Amino acid sequence: AEKIQKKKRKEGESFMENTKGSRLFVRISAYVIGLLIMTLGVAISVKSNLGVSPVSSIPYTITCVVGLEMGKATILFHVVLVLFQILLLRRAFQAKNLLQIFAGILFGYFTTFCNSLMVFFPDPTNLIVRLAMMLFSTGLIAFGLFWYVPADIIPLAGEGAMLAISKTIKKPFPTVKVAFDVTMVSISLITCLVCLHSLGSVGIGTIVAAVLVGMELRWITKKCGAQRDAILGVTKKETAQSPLLAIMKQEVYTVSEETSIRDALRLITEKKISGVPVTDGSRNLIGFLSDGDILRFLADVEPLFINASALQELPNFEEKAKELMAMQVKDIAKKQVISVTAEMELGEVCQILTENHIKKAPVLENGAMVGIVNMSNITKYVLQKMM
Repeated sequence: AEKIQKKKRKEGESFMENTKGSRLFVRISAYVIGLLIMTLGVAISVKSNLGVSPVSSIPYTITCVVGLEMGKATILFHVVLVLFQILLLRRAFQAKNLLQIFAGILFGYFTTFCNSLMVFFPDPTNLIVRLAMMLFSTGLIAFGLFWYVPADIIPLAGEGAMLAISKTIKKPFPTVKVAFDVTMVSISLITCLVCLHSLGSVGIGTIVAAVLVGMELRWITKKCGAQRDAILGVTKKETAQSPLLAIMKQEVYTVSEETSIRDALRLITEKKISGVPVTDGSRNLIGFLSDGDILRFLADVEPLFINASALQELPNFEEKAKELMAMQVKDIAKKQVISVTAEMELGEVCQILTENHIKKAPVLENGAMVGIVNMSNITKYVLQKMM
């Protein structure tokens, strides 16, 4: 029996190793295919001659001004961004981030290959055709990102630079990304105007790509994200843009508007919590009931600080308590609730909690509540990261 158990254990370990190996192969394949699709989208945007996406504006500007082939210009740009990260982070720069140069080389060769494919197609002169090509290119870039990002192999240097800036200036990644894209486009535009006396790499396609790619990526992810994650073996924890979904409390106790205060108080006491979200039948957040709301009702006045011991001094405390027990949650719960979204970075969450002087906030995804995050979740996460 012991030999049989050992055999089964070895077979199980072998199966797990094979599964991990196959998953890694699938992820690498998705990563490479995603990069290839992205560069195909960039090549089509170049062919449309209406401006390239912000991420490729600098390499294409180098091509337009200096004449360096765009694939080589892309590699050069990635090397410069890695050097920028080294200067910015210094000792905090990790050696593994040098692999971003390899990703840049791959992206550069793919750019050269896809641009060479465009030679077989005539230059479009019809504006409608050019606009169609531009829109098609944004869809390809979004679809490439759809596979490249969750594969989680090696980030491109642009993404690495944005993360380095975000870490250094302590600003949320989405904010840094917007500023980074605007800076790249501005540099490209000024360079082309000065050197070429034309818009060069910047055009209506640049603006459209900056707006549409993110929207298209969200739409594709909403429609096909679950199937993709199943193929890649990606968990919800991995797909989160920030650790928020991973650290938040997913088992959240809620009440409805019609719940009696008596039942709500019983829930708060039994579960040892300080408040409960108020939701409708579709789990949409419509309010929040806290122990502070209850204490404020029981108090005759609205003092700056309310504590349980002070309540005993109020002459009409028993009457107020009886009145409270006859009420429903909707009678005293706050209707305007401070909440955060699942896409937020932890820095943004901390800012919202501190600015509003609250210790917890419901987490919303597509309007529905998926969890609740509090200060202790964040401090525990920080402690774990530092150990």
